[in-house]
Amino acid sequence: MHQADIDTLMADPWFAAMAIGRRDGLLREARTEVLAAGARIYGLGDPPNGLWAVVEGQVRLKGLSVNGAELLALIVRPGTWFGELSTLDGLPRPHEATSFGPARLLHVPMPAFARAAALQPELYRDLGLLVCAHQRTALRFIANSIGQSIRVRLAVALLRASVAGDGSVTIRQDELAAIVGIARQTLNRHLKTLEREGIVEVAYGRIRILDLAGLQAVATE
Repeated sequence: MHQADIDTLMADPWFAAMAIGRRDGLLREARTEVLAAGARIYGLGDPPNGLWAVVEGQVRLKGLSVNGAELLALIVRPGTWFGELSTLDGLPRPHEATSFGPARLLHVPMPAFARAAALQPELYRDLGLLVCAHQRTALRFIANSIGQSIRVRLAVALLRASVAGDGSVTIRQDELAAIVGIARQTLNRHLKTLEREGIVEVAYGRIRILDLAGLQAVATE
């Protein structure tokens, strides 16, 4: 594995905090997979197929609401591990995972993780800590959303979804509306307000952040 890839993974607090022996053991079992845009990594209800990490590109985790609507649960960026819940408990996948654009991933299949954990059982605790970290992030998001205005929630969602470096957000408006927790029409109204303020520019399938500092200010209102 190239040092640049290791540096990308080390940017994740969970991976960086692991004991070096367990970290190396996990990487020895990992294999690299290059995926085309829209490739299916696993589906909702699929049996677990192991632990994954994004090295390049993006992965999107999607679920279903109670009325069957598709919901974007998480945008997974380089350096982030995912798929830990089903790897730990062996139960079906709670989300669908697909690549968004071309992506390069690390994959530790279930038998490979079992081999690594047989040599270093503390890997199960590490995996539990990853579950806890993601759960805390989700709870923090829910708690913050309850007391925030739509305008603030939208700004936060745009900042989270933005691609590092170029200020672009490639996301469907129905996906963005699901993240913010509002109707598509309400989202469109608030986007137009941000556009009039010169903070964003809205185009088909893409939103461009024109004033990052202004959007950050809205997110902290």
